[in-house]
Amino acid sequence: MSETPPPRAIAEQAVTVLMAVVPCGADTARQILGDAARAAGAALHEMAGAVLVLGGGGKPAAPLGRALADAMDEARCAAEPVAQPYTRLLPDPRAIGELLKRHRGLRRRALATPDDPAVRDELDDATYTLCILMGRRNAHTALRSAELLLGTEWLGTTVIGTAPSSRSRQVRQARGSTP
Repeated sequence: MSETPPPRAIAEQAVTVLMAVVPCGADTARQILGDAARAAGAALHEMAGAVLVLGGGGKPAAPLGRALADAMDEARCAAEPVAQPYTRLLPDPRAIGELLKRHRGLRRRALATPDDPAVRDELDDATYTLCILMGRRNAHTALRSAELLLGTEWLGTTVIGTAPSSRSRQVRQARGSTP
């Protein structure tokens, strides 16, 4: 007969799953878990169970699932400070590529073994490093910025401005299209 893990262990497994799915750091994942539980009027261990269902490829019950989806969306869209003109040096694309590769692997491992605290710690460190290198406070935004950096590096362009129209123009020029 198997023992049911204590509620604290289930909550930490849910934190690991949220870190992999959103993506985010451990503190943000704990905030998502708490916010979603409050919004659904559910106990923390109930919301943690819903997160584990989601991590296993299932669909959480309607009120829990909706609150969880809303909290995850809010974390992904957390406001970054207003962008100032880009004056810092860009990180080395090879280093970012290696970090993204490591981050993706850790996200897969976190979903496969949410009860492993070592994987959670490694993923938290990789997420933090990605945020620092990309100069972003939000892990989702840092991940998108890193992907953009690698995409422009692959296309042979440079990220000059922060406006989408500037990036679009650069991509068209790299493809040989006229602006």
